[in-house]
Order: sequence, then structure tokens, then C-alpha cells
Amino acid sequence: MPLHRERTDPVRTPDDLGLVHRRWIVPDDVGREVGLAAAARLWHALFDLKVLDRSQEVFLFRLQLPAGSQEESGLPAVASAGAILAGASAATAVTQVVHAEEGFRDPYLVPGGGYRDYTLYAVGSPRHLLLPLAVSELVCGNCGHERAVDPIPFTDAGLLDLDTTCPGCGATPSPDSDRVRLRSGSIFLLGEASARAALSIELPMSPPDEEMPDEEVAAAIEAAFGPTDELSDDGVEPS
Repeated sequence: MPLHRERTDPVRTPDDLGLVHRRWIVPDDVGREVGLAAAARLWHALFDLKVLDRSQEVFLFRLQLPAGSQEESGLPAVASAGAILAGASAATAVTQVVHAEEGFRDPYLVPGGGYRDYTLYAVGSPRHLLLPLAVSELVCGNCGHERAVDPIPFTDAGLLDLDTTCPGCGATPSPDSDRVRLRSGSIFLLGEASARAALSIELPMSPPDEEMPDEEVAAAIEAAFGPTDELSDDGVEPS
């Protein structure tokens, strides 16, 4: 049975929560390798920095690639970094919800408290790319043919199978030359809108800063991902 993570704060009920903001932090180069060990160290660091709660359960989502079924389970926080390490040939996500007013560190320093939902993604398959934002079309960089995209659903993101070909010319997807059209209408290079590792942070409202102002948390992320980009997804359904 699917697991549902609580995303309410002490004031708002689930019915009142409405649309929320999700910030995606991804390596600024999709070709840079971010190993499972680096992702696990980052998740461990978020506990050390008191961003996450060691006393509470973490949800684990695992999708064996290329054609497995998604598995969902809860596990103790102390075991969650190890679960990331076991994600070879799979897409893995670990997630926990905390409330800033309960004393947990808020890397975006948003006033007013409320929940923060942290999810770390790691894709252990060179054949697949994580699509953090909702993509509707893929435009071939070789011939210009535009086709609909139907990513593999994985928690709040999607997975693009690179072992596909363009109907117009037979080319496989290229992060450097193909473009994606988001459902919002914006167009990006595939490599700018995809990743093999990502940290998403969901919160009730958009942070005032375009980049994370907490330098210590930002440094922990950069230690795992290298230089990063932040992608904003505003007005989305809560997870």
C-alpha cells in the first residue's frame, strides 16, 4: 500500500495546504558523476547539521531499472544512508518531513515556520536521467523533430530512458543538444533540466532568496554534487 507523508504544519490542515513550492538543487553539469557514496554522505550530513531528525522514520522509494516496479517502505533514520548505497542499477529516493518551528535548521531562513519536506534522489543507472520538472516534449538536437515525452513516474519527478531514438532521424537523446519543453511552456537544454542526483526541498511558500542563504548547508551539498543549480517549481501539488 502506498505510503503518504504528512505535509501539514501546526496551523494549516491538509485541505487548506493548497499548492506549494518545491526547490530542486542539482549538479550544474549533468555529466558530472555523483556516486551513491557521495549522495549517502550528503544525507548523513543533513542529520549532522540538524536539518533532519534522527529520531524520526525516513521513507525509502526504490525503482529497479530499467523495468522494475517501485517499492516503498519506512526505515529508521540511522539506516537511510546505507539504503542509498544499496541503490546500484536503481533509482532511489529517501525523504523526511520536519517542521522548522520544532528547532530544525531551515536552510532558506523563511520566516513563519511550517513544514520542510527533504527528498534526496540518486539514479544508479547510466541509461536514465532524472527529470525534476514536468516535461511535455523533447526536441531532437540532430533533426529538430519534436515528440511527446512520457517519463517513468518516480515520486515527484520522472525518469527519462536514454535508450530510445528519435522517430525523425534515429538519434538517441543528447543532454548537450536536445531541448525539452516544460509543461509551463519554458524551453531548456535537456542537460539543464535533468540530473542523476538531486535534493528537493518542498515548503509552503517560495523562499525570498534565489539561492540557499545557509552557507554551511550549501557547502555540504556542494561537497557531494560539486557546483549546483537551483530549479524552482512553484504552485505544485504537495507530495
